[in-house]
Amino acid sequence: MIEKMIKEQYGLRAESVKRLETGAGSNTYFIETGKGKYILKDIAVNEMNNPKAEPELVGFLQSKGIPVALFVKNRRGGYVFEEAGKIYHLQNYIEGETLELNSAPDWFLTQSAQMLGRIHQTLKDYEPLPVGIGESFFKFMTPENAEKSYRKTLEHAKSQNDLQVVSDLEYRLTQLKNLSNVNLELDCFTRTNTHGDYFISQIICGKETINAVIDWTSACVHPVCWEVIRSFTCADPGCKNGEIDIGRFISYVREYLKYGRLNSYDLKRMPYLFYYQIGVCDYYHQYYQSSAANRSIFLHQAVFATKLMRWFEFNIRELSEKLREV
Repeated sequence: MIEKMIKEQYGLRAESVKRLETGAGSNTYFIETGKGKYILKDIAVNEMNNPKAEPELVGFLQSKGIPVALFVKNRRGGYVFEEAGKIYHLQNYIEGETLELNSAPDWFLTQSAQMLGRIHQTLKDYEPLPVGIGESFFKFMTPENAEKSYRKTLEHAKSQNDLQVVSDLEYRLTQLKNLSNVNLELDCFTRTNTHGDYFISQIICGKETINAVIDWTSACVHPVCWEVIRSFTCADPGCKNGEIDIGRFISYVREYLKYGRLNSYDLKRMPYLFYYQIGVCDYYHQYYQSSAANRSIFLHQAVFATKLMRWFEFNIRELSEKLREV
C-alpha cells in the first residue's frame, strides 16, 4: 500500500519501506528511492494537530536558519494528501539519530536550550498559530474534571489488574487539592508561537550537533516557560526517575536566555504551571484509548509524569525560589 501511494502521489518508486517505532499515535515510514530518502507519516487527527499549515511553517523556519526537514510536493502541487481516511505527508530524510528519553549528554542540553530560544525568537515574526495552553485549557482542564477522568480510568485499571496504574491514579487523586490551590495568571506569562511538542524525541542529532528539529504538526501558542521546563525533564539523565537537579536546570534556563526571553513571572511560576499541567492531564486514559502498536510510549509518559508530580509535591517551592535568582 505504501509503495503504491508513493508512486501515485509523488511519482517515486520505493526500493525499500521500513516502519519506524519512534513517536506515538502515528505511523511513520522510512522510504528509500532512487532519487533519495524520505519519511512518510500518517498524522494523528486531534484538536492540537494542524498538518496542512506545517509545510509553510517549516519553510519559514528553514529560511531563518532553523534546521528542519522540508516537505515534498506531490503531483497535485500539494504537501498533504488523504488516503483511506488518513492524512499523509512526505518529508526529506535527515541523517542522524534521535536520543532516548533522559539520555542527553551535556552538549545536547546546551544546544537544545539555545535552539528553543532561537525558535521562540524566530516565530515571533510569524503569523499567530492556534492556541495551545491558553484560556480554553484552563477552562476545561480543571482538578474537578481531572477527578472525574481519573476515577473512570482507575476503574478500568482495576479491571485490568494494572497495579502500577492503580497506584499512580490513587496518588494523583490525593494531589487534586494541591492543584486547586495553584494560582496561575495566564496573561502574566510570556506566550508566543512555538513548536508545541519540543523535546528530545523531536530532535535529530549528528556528532555533537543538532541536525534538525522535526514534527511541527502541533505548533501553537504556549507559555514559553512550559516548553523550557518540559524539554529539560525529558532530556536530562538526572530526571529519569522524576527528580529534577535544580542546578542543572538553572544552567539550562541560562542557555535558553542567550536567545529567548523570560520575565520574572515566567521564572517563578514556571514550576507551578508545569506541575498543574501534568497533574490535570489523564495520560493513562490516552494509553488505554490508543490502538497504536507502540502505545506503550503513552504509558511511559504517564508514569514519568506521575514521578515528576511526586518530586514537585515536596520541592516545587525551592525550585521556584532558585529560578527567581536567575
